[in-house]
Amino acid sequence: MTPRHRRSKRVRAIDSHVPVRSCIGCRRRRPQSELVRITRTVDDDAPVSLVVDGPSSGRGAWLCRIEGTRSDAQFSVVEACLDRALSQQQFSRAWRTRVGPDDVEAIRAALRRDEQPTS
Repeated sequence: MTPRHRRSKRVRAIDSHVPVRSCIGCRRRRPQSELVRITRTVDDDAPVSLVVDGPSSGRGAWLCRIEGTRSDAQFSVVEACLDRALSQQQFSRAWRTRVGPDDVEAIRAALRRDEQPTS
């Protein structure tokens, strides 16, 4: 009797050089281009800063990006993934530190700032 082979849950990218990351809200694995990275950096002299989808070093957390453009979208990330990540304290796990209410507001503010149109 031959063993059954389970289908792999891996995301297979067309190009083998496309990095795959996991959303901390829904835990789906997607190509890096379909996710938004929120990075938390701490310097000794400066306060905690958040960088949304920009070049940065530090601990990063990934959330699903809204597909296409929606004029009514408040954030560039899927709201359900953000809410689930906040309620399950996934940012604390990803950043390996405590995330308080002030940090939650900073995350939301950083995402709103990222969504502002540039002219």
